[in-house]
Amino acid sequence: MDSLVKEVEGNMKPIRAEKLDDISTPDTGSADAGSTDAGKDAGNTEAGKDLFLHVHRENVKCYRNTQAVIVETGSGLKQEMEKRYAGIHNLLLAVFILLILNLGAAVFLILNMIFRFI
Repeated sequence: MDSLVKEVEGNMKPIRAEKLDDISTPDTGSADAGSTDAGKDAGNTEAGKDLFLHVHRENVKCYRNTQAVIVETGSGLKQEMEKRYAGIHNLLLAVFILLILNLGAAVFLILNMIFRFI
């Protein structure tokens, strides 16, 4: 088990901190990996950028659609919960009134036992 952990740790590469500008556009090749594709013509780079922008726009559309569905569903749930809490509120008020009456009766019984009013 330890050898497997050491092997995995040995294969891990540190994550580089990159600028947002470097991440926002796709690369066609990596110069630090020793690739000979780094010097390709600008046509592939433009196609990659166009593809990246198209995928980004689609992701934003999906995000906004999902957000709209959640907002619509959330407002419906909020109204339903308010209706349910209204019923619980009335029940809680009744329980609170009965609690006060019960405490009053308990105090009366304790005082009656101590002072023998009746």
